[in-house]
Amino acid sequence: MGTKNGGDLIRQVANVVGALFQVGTTAVASGAIQEVTDEGTGSLVEPALYAFTIWPLIFALSLAYAAYQALPVNREDPLLRRIGPFTAGAFACTGLWSIFVPARQLVLAQAMLVIILVCLAIANLRLAHDTRGRASSMGERWLVALPLGLFFGWITAANAVSLTSEAGRFGLVNSGGTSEALLGAVLLLLGGILATAVVLISKAGPAQGYIAYAATVLWALVAVVVNQYDASALTTGAALLAVATVALALFGRFSHKRPPRERSRS
Repeated sequence: MGTKNGGDLIRQVANVVGALFQVGTTAVASGAIQEVTDEGTGSLVEPALYAFTIWPLIFALSLAYAAYQALPVNREDPLLRRIGPFTAGAFACTGLWSIFVPARQLVLAQAMLVIILVCLAIANLRLAHDTRGRASSMGERWLVALPLGLFFGWITAANAVSLTSEAGRFGLVNSGGTSEALLGAVLLLLGGILATAVVLISKAGPAQGYIAYAATVLWALVAVVVNQYDASALTTGAALLAVATVALALFGRFSHKRPPRERSRS
């Protein structure tokens, strides 16, 4: 029991430190990150600048999740045990991304985005599985599912944008040309398919999670349309198609019934 409790404490500390690490490093390096970002010519899937204002909300909710899971009463919580290592990994890799970008280690920075995506995907799947068929507590709905859904939604979109941008930066496609537009369109469509699947699977879990996820993906996709509608019909069309599929997944069964106990505790 002592070993298990020790592992739980390490998980709790790792999430708190990771959440603080990602916020601290990003805040300190924000100017340098912007400088490196401005060096690029801008890809044909880059969203409008307003879309990035979602980061403070992601960080605030990540801190709220970290504080919630660190409560002594939650130390042996089965759900937090199953998702905690992956949320801690996502936080740590976000902080490392904020270090690698100013250092111009862009391959490593892209690797961090992919790892964050994988970590959050696993955490999201475990959340949906563990809360299937039972009432979720208020903490699970608002301090676990909501932060996870928002963060996962943004990283889903960010990978499509970043992969296209880095392909242009490294000369794998003609930046601003047809090849970049084709790659961007394919990645946007794949991202839309992934997001659609995530929404449908996540409906087994708390509504706060899949609504936050879908809303964030839609936020990013609409920002792509706003920024690219006069630059690339191909990427704009792909973004609009992805918007349609995610919206259909979200609203198609939006009125599904929750367990009676969850409704009574809302």
